[in-house]
Amino acid sequence: MAESSAKSAPRVVPTHLVKTFIMITVCFALWGFANDITNPMVAAFKNILLISNFESSLVQAAFYGGYALMAIPAAIFIKRFSYKRGIQIGLGLYAIGCLLFIPSGWAMTFAPFLLAYLIMTCGLSFLETTANPYILSMGDESTATRRLNLAQAFNPMGSITGMFVASMCILVNLNDMTESGRRALQGASQGKSVMVQLAGAQVGEVRALHDTFSHPDLPTSKKWLKKASEQATEIGNTLGLLADPQAELARTIQKKIAAQPHDGKFAAAAKAVAVVFQLRKPIRPTDAERQRDELFHGKTGLELAQLIGRERDLLAHEKGFLQAQTCLTSVAKPADELSALLAQMYQKRDGNAESTQKATALLAAVEDGVAKTDAALAALSVDALKARFSESGQQLKTIQKADLGIVVGPYALMGVLLILVLALYSWKLPTDIGHEGSTAIDLKGTLGRLFRNARYIEGVVAQTFYVGAQIMCWTFIIQYAEGELGISKATAQNCNILAMVIFVTSRFICTFLLHYIKPGMLLGGLAVGGAALTLGTIFVQGYTGLYCLIGVSACMSLMFPTIYGIALRGLGDDAKLGSAGLILAIGGGCLMPPLQGAIIDMPPFDLGLMELASVRASFVLPLICFIVIALYGWRTDSVHLRSKSV
Repeated sequence: MAESSAKSAPRVVPTHLVKTFIMITVCFALWGFANDITNPMVAAFKNILLISNFESSLVQAAFYGGYALMAIPAAIFIKRFSYKRGIQIGLGLYAIGCLLFIPSGWAMTFAPFLLAYLIMTCGLSFLETTANPYILSMGDESTATRRLNLAQAFNPMGSITGMFVASMCILVNLNDMTESGRRALQGASQGKSVMVQLAGAQVGEVRALHDTFSHPDLPTSKKWLKKASEQATEIGNTLGLLADPQAELARTIQKKIAAQPHDGKFAAAAKAVAVVFQLRKPIRPTDAERQRDELFHGKTGLELAQLIGRERDLLAHEKGFLQAQTCLTSVAKPADELSALLAQMYQKRDGNAESTQKATALLAAVEDGVAKTDAALAALSVDALKARFSESGQQLKTIQKADLGIVVGPYALMGVLLILVLALYSWKLPTDIGHEGSTAIDLKGTLGRLFRNARYIEGVVAQTFYVGAQIMCWTFIIQYAEGELGISKATAQNCNILAMVIFVTSRFICTFLLHYIKPGMLLGGLAVGGAALTLGTIFVQGYTGLYCLIGVSACMSLMFPTIYGIALRGLGDDAKLGSAGLILAIGGGCLMPPLQGAIIDMPPFDLGLMELASVRASFVLPLICFIVIALYGWRTDSVHLRSKSV
C-alpha cells in the first residue's frame, strides 16, 4: 500500500518536460545576472558622473520601470502567440539593451544609460512573464510552488555571477580618484578654482558648527560634544590644507603608495572581506599610507593637497594672492585650536563654562576668518588658472571615459552572448512547450476575476513590497558599508556576494522546508526575521549592523517564488495574465530605491537619545516592506486558505 502511494505521488518535474524545464530555468539565471550586475552600478555611476544618490538610484527606476511598462503587453502577447515567441522577444530586447551601452558610453551622459536599462528590462519582463507561469504549469498543481522554487534557485546563480563581474571586472578597475577629488576637477573645469571651492564649502561647514553650538545641551551632552568635535576637526583639517598643502610631500607620498606591491584582485578581496568579518587582523598601513593619513587625513586630503599646490604655484605672482594667503594663515590657527579644545572637551566629557566660553570665542574668530578667506580667494584674478581649468576638464573627461569603458565592457559582451542564446533557442526550444497561443483573449473577464480574488490582489501588493525591499537591501549595502564603516565599494560588493551565497543556500533549505511547513506560515516567519534584522541594520552601530544587513538575504530567499505561487494558485488559464500583474509588481524596485536615495542625501536624523545617520535611517523603508509581507503570510493561512473561494 505504501509502495503504491509512493508511485502515485506526482513528480516535481515530469520526465518528458525535464529538457524544456532546464532550458527555461537558464533564463532565470540570465535575468539574475542582469539584476545583480546592475545594483552596484548605482554607486558606480554616482562616482563616475558625479550625481546625487537620488539621481544615481534612477538606474533602478529605469531598470525596474521596464518590468512595469512591459508586463501586461508581454502577457497579452504570449496569450495570443506562444511562450516560445515570448522568450525570443525577451532575449532580443535584453540583447539590444545591453548593446546600447556602447553608444551610451560614447555619449558620456546619464540619460542614454537609463534608456538602455529600460529597453533591457522590457526584455526581462517578457522573459519573467513567460517563464514563471510556464514553470508553474509544467506538472501537477500540488507541486507548483516547489517547482517554481527549484527553478528560482538558479536565479541567484546568475545573480552571484553578476555580482562577481561587478566586483572583479568593474568596481576594482575604476579609477581610484575619490569623489571629492573628481568634484574638485569638475568645479575647476567650470572655471572655479579648487581653493575657492573648498573655502566656499567651509562657510557652510562653519554655519553648521555654529548651529551645533547653539544647541542648549552642548556643554553637557556627549552626543553634541562629539558632533561639534567632528565638525571642528573637519574644518581645521581643510583650512590647514588650504594654508599649507605641502604639495611636494603629497606628490612624494603618492608616488611611494603607487610603487608599493599590491595583492592580486582575488587575494585583496578575500583579505578585505576577512577583515570585515573579523576573521583576520586589520591590515597594517605601510609607512607611506600612515604618512598620508596623519599628514593629509586620508586619500581625499592627499589628492586635494596636490590640486591646491598646483594652483598656488600658478597664483603665486598674482596680485591679491598674498592677502588670501594671510587670511588662510590667520584662520588656520584658531581652527586648529578650536578642534583641539572640542576634542578635549569630548574626551573628558567636560563642558564647563570656561571651556565653552573659550570655544565660543574661537568659533567667532573662525567664522570671521573663513568669511574673509572666502572673499579674498573669490576676488582673485583667474587668468593664471585658465589653462589649468582646461587641463582639469580634460583630466576629468579622460577618467570618466575610461571608467565608462570599464562599465560598458561586460554589458556589451552579455549582449553578444544573448544573441547566441537567442539563435540557439529559436532552433532548439520546442514549439509545443505548453502553450501555443489563442486568438480568444477575454481581457475584461480575466481582469474582473483577478480583481475579485483577494489573495491574488494582496499577493501583487506583497510582491511589490518584496521586490522593493530586495533591491534596496542589495543596492545600498555599498553606501551603508562605505558611509558607516569606511569600507571600499569593491569590498562592500564582495560582502554583497556573500549575502547572495547565503540567499542561495537559504533558498534550497527553505524549499526543503516547504515539505513540512505551509507556504504562508513560512513566508510570514521569514518576513518577521527580515524585519528584526533590518531593525538591527538601523539601530546597531559598527560591523554588527552590516552583518544584520547581510543576514537579511537569508530571510528574503523564499519570498518571491512563494508569493508568486500563493497568488496564482487555482487561477487556471487566468494565471497567464495574472502572472503579468506579479511581474508588474517588480515595479516596486522602480519606486522605492529613489526614495531611499533621497533619504540618504538628507542630513543625519536627531532622535533625541541618539543621532541616526541618514544611510541607516533609510532602511526604515525595507522594514515597512517586511511588515507588509508578514501580514500577507499571516492572512494566507488565517484568512485566504479558509475561504470557500480558495
